[in-house]
Amino acid sequence: MPPKEKDILMKWRRILILILLAVFLFSSYKIFSYLYEGWKTRSTYDEMRKLYEESLILEEQTRKQEETPSGQNSPRANSSGGIMERYKALLEINPDVVGWVRVPNTVIDYPVVQAQDNDYYLRRDIYGNYASAGAIFMDYRSDAQGRGRHIILYGHHMKNGTMFKELDKYKKKEFFDENNFVRFDSLFSEMKWEVFSVYVTETDFPYIQTDFNSDEEYIAFLRMIKNRSMHQKDIELMQEDQILTLSTCSYEYDDARLVVHARRVRE
Repeated sequence: MPPKEKDILMKWRRILILILLAVFLFSSYKIFSYLYEGWKTRSTYDEMRKLYEESLILEEQTRKQEETPSGQNSPRANSSGGIMERYKALLEINPDVVGWVRVPNTVIDYPVVQAQDNDYYLRRDIYGNYASAGAIFMDYRSDAQGRGRHIILYGHHMKNGTMFKELDKYKKKEFFDENNFVRFDSLFSEMKWEVFSVYVTETDFPYIQTDFNSDEEYIAFLRMIKNRSMHQKDIELMQEDQILTLSTCSYEYDDARLVVHARRVRE
């Protein structure tokens, strides 16, 4: 091979090696960032769970010390309307905390925050720091005290399994039937919710409606979201019912959303 052609070949080999090295370094960076973000998310919310559980123990001890004269424990929900002891440490970390959500047989066990819009916590964790997983947050239009007809919670559908990814399990009828009750507790009271509808929908379907002009409009909304479910459930919905909605992304098509609706269990 002539020296000139050999030099050209060596030059292109060096360029190719540099390109491959750059691709390798970029891919390694992306993989590391993905793994680090997953670890960071798990670590952050493991800390929150530990703090929450410790506060629950303290709250239980306090409750037992304040037993009523009849020997019956005071109710978990504060009769005075005050904030439950379990949240006070979390509120010192972030005053935007409005409750806690748990879904059985999933990793969904998170504090819930609320901002003045539905964008702030898309890429911020409970500390307010940047995080691709964001936080579980309540729709800014929902009542922060857990009142109102419709409470909506959002969470990312993370590939590493965190946040609201495991809502996917409700697509299976067996899981739907066996894990029918979820918890969303406000700062002021414990609340149990019965799942009655699960479906994938377009973003233009009005499943996040919060304002209703009449009882009739609300009943029509309840029937609409119940009838849309991929699994049928024999449940009567009434105008007095309070609804909890869990919403996350889904990937059946562009802008798809997986939605889980639950009715607050009547006391």
